[in-house]
Amino acid sequence: MPEDVFLPPRAVWPARCAGIMLVALLALGAWHMSDAVQGLPLRTLPALTADFLEGRTTAALEKRLVEGMPVRGTAVAFANGVRYRLFDGGPDEVRVGRDGTLFLTEEMVWHRDGRDNQSVRTELLAQAAQHLERQGVILVVALVPDKSRMLHRQLRSGYPAELEPRYGQAVASLRKAGVAVVALDTALTPGTDGSIPYYRSDTHWNQTGARAAAQEIARQVQTRLPLQKPSSFRTEATGAPEVRIGDLVKMMGLATAPSWLRPPVDMEAPLRTIDTAPPPPSTGLFGSTAIPVVLVGTSYSLRANFHGYLQEALGVAVLNAARDGSGFLQAAEDYLRNEAFTSDKPQMIIWELPERFLQAPLGNESGFLVRTGLIRCPQDRRQRPGEEGLSGSFQPASSARPSGLKDECRSQTDPQ
Repeated sequence: MPEDVFLPPRAVWPARCAGIMLVALLALGAWHMSDAVQGLPLRTLPALTADFLEGRTTAALEKRLVEGMPVRGTAVAFANGVRYRLFDGGPDEVRVGRDGTLFLTEEMVWHRDGRDNQSVRTELLAQAAQHLERQGVILVVALVPDKSRMLHRQLRSGYPAELEPRYGQAVASLRKAGVAVVALDTALTPGTDGSIPYYRSDTHWNQTGARAAAQEIARQVQTRLPLQKPSSFRTEATGAPEVRIGDLVKMMGLATAPSWLRPPVDMEAPLRTIDTAPPPPSTGLFGSTAIPVVLVGTSYSLRANFHGYLQEALGVAVLNAARDGSGFLQAAEDYLRNEAFTSDKPQMIIWELPERFLQAPLGNESGFLVRTGLIRCPQDRRQRPGEEGLSGSFQPASSARPSGLKDECRSQTDPQ
């Protein structure tokens, strides 16, 4: 019987091409599998009868096979790129906006207990500011508006209405609690010339936004604490503009995909900020020079030369104690517990803080003031450097403490 009896003439060659492609894919899969099996360490797999019956052996085998497949990363990137090109979509963590602008979905999540969480963290910041001030240190919070707020016109479905007042309410509540806060929403507004202060393929501010934020912080800080300026900083490019793969592209699994399979990425020149003034004479313990300003915060402080721009705008050296993935507290806690703070306190701590962190679910906020030594409980009679003559009692910044913020000393002793 002729092979094309069941097909119309025009469908024969497409069917043959599909068959050839199917055979090629099967051959490619067989090659992948054989290559992965060759180096498989069978002796390391769970080999007991119970392991096999409960699925541990097959799960470990599957994991080793997947990890051992050649060009696995390229295949995954290709599949993700096809999804982006065909459906203009990405994983749940990333929202694809107009013109390929990417957004972090987490910025647009509404939390049922968000206002209560914000009240707890506002009170914590107020307490920290109060106890730092007793030690001669001024705390300034630099509140970073989310990219999705500032570039809301690029969102296909718009910015969530229930989150519209979040930033303004956060600034107002912090100021009402006595916390010095720098609002950066005006500085990070897109320019009329079309310039945007955030990366297209990343959730962070770009060099334009970092510089604008640093200048606004310096402008407001100088009115609160006139700093001596023994240094003169200058920022300069160290190379030609180059491709920058943003964190949101990486979250989409497209970091290694060809340019035609991924959203538009950013171009920027590498920068460095240098101190052009002669070094001041050494002072202090072991000849060290006190750093007047310390920066704590999140990955924003580690991107787009923000630290360098801040030194240039302030005209003083700034110690960058920010950390990637540190969340609301970790960078500040690590610094306050470090000898760099306990032995040589700065004049000012700038705490860079993204707006979404204030309403996110609570973590280890309880006990923060005790863990960092900003307050001393009755059972802790040790005196830390710089606390001479200061009361170790816990004095609330306001008479009405939010119910979510436990007594710091009690939270360290109560059984969980």
